[in-house]
Amino acid sequence: MKRLIGLVVGVLCALPVLAQSTILPSRTTSVYGPTGLFSVPTADVLTARRFQLGTHFGRDLSTVAVNAGIANFVEIGATYLDRDDADNRTIASGKVQFIPTGLETIKIGVGIIDVAKAIERTGYIIVSTRAKVPPDMEDRVSQLTLHAGYGTGMFCENVIGGAEGVLNPNWRIVLEYDGKNVNGGLRYSHDENLRLQGGVMRNQLFFSAGYVLEF
Repeated sequence: MKRLIGLVVGVLCALPVLAQSTILPSRTTSVYGPTGLFSVPTADVLTARRFQLGTHFGRDLSTVAVNAGIANFVEIGATYLDRDDADNRTIASGKVQFIPTGLETIKIGVGIIDVAKAIERTGYIIVSTRAKVPPDMEDRVSQLTLHAGYGTGMFCENVIGGAEGVLNPNWRIVLEYDGKNVNGGLRYSHDENLRLQGGVMRNQLFFSAGYVLEF
């Protein structure tokens, strides 16, 4: 784990240099709704006419989320939070994606979680790109996607980010920093639509699932 954390810190510092090829999508809901890692959103959004259903099950928090893609670069969603230590709430979120001219390998996401401030309104900006895999990891990780940004509210007015290492066509390892905690686990991609995840987030075991529908 320490070695992987060190790797993530190093490659995030070299983000502009490492962006060389097409970004791998990260199409599954994060715990508070937006498409992302475990709790950290990424710059990825659902494309138009796609809907994503997601669930998260943890010791103190379980959620059900639905997201919708609009015009290929805007994502909106709503998430129901079942909390053991507080009242249950429903929150809304939105995210806009930008791809800088001439930098098609980099995506920028700007979004807000809990628009109506039901628990804690949170704004964020995140940059996502695919990076070159370090030579000493090429025998274990075939592709590496990086995310780095800044978040307010739930993200403690701090730097946030993470990395996804593709182990094989179905499995990837995910590591993130949510402004306070380092979270890690595995994601299983059954096909183009179904995603399953499990790991440790905020020192608690969790399991989550997401499914994409197109109309």
